[in-house]
Amino acid sequence: MIALLAGLLLGASQGPLPDGTRIHEDRACYTITLNRGGVETPMGVTWQTIERATVEGRAVLRVVVHQRVAGGPFDMRDTFLMDAATLRPIRLENDRKGERHVTLDYADGRVTGSRTEADGAHAVDAALPGPVWEGNLFGVTFAALPLAAGATFEVPFYQYDKGLGAFSVRVTGEETVTTPEGPVDAWVLDVSTGGEGPPLTYLIGKADGRELGYRSARGGQSLGGDCSALMTASNGG
Repeated sequence: MIALLAGLLLGASQGPLPDGTRIHEDRACYTITLNRGGVETPMGVTWQTIERATVEGRAVLRVVVHQRVAGGPFDMRDTFLMDAATLRPIRLENDRKGERHVTLDYADGRVTGSRTEADGAHAVDAALPGPVWEGNLFGVTFAALPLAAGATFEVPFYQYDKGLGAFSVRVTGEETVTTPEGPVDAWVLDVSTGGEGPPLTYLIGKADGRELGYRSARGGQSLGGDCSALMTASNGG
């Protein structure tokens, strides 16, 4: 089974892959909504920042995604450091309510680090069968693909809860998305991770590859909202 999975992931790594040069620096606030009986109810916000930097002489993209629901019971902040050209992951730091939950370092065909659970810290050390992307980063990863009408992609990932997997991405159409800055033409993507849960529909700006939001049977998120508390907590991202 492990050999079969490795073969599938190596196969999935062929073809169009994420290209970090498609990603622009950005700061954006999103409103998180819960879908109950077809009614969308705001329940939290996401503050996301994307910046280019140089770390130890290497050009990188740093993405910070800070989510807070219901005023604080759920508070999670992911900091992603990725190669600026390929968007391949270098480091992930996941904090929950201000406490470190996961640290991952990607290098030399392995991912290493630690994950803290109720019973304490657990070491992470896993071999990677080929190129992988970060399984906790959705919209930015999809925006880095060469999106076009009818295009399909398989992007292998590693995710600290699921392990190895692959994003299956299909461009199903186009739509005009209402944003705080006005209407924006977007690609509509059907996304699956191969696991449980409803399929996701992501919206990516056609002109600049900006992540505009997503929706599912359970809810989603869209541009707009008040992220001032998270901006302060993150020192502006």
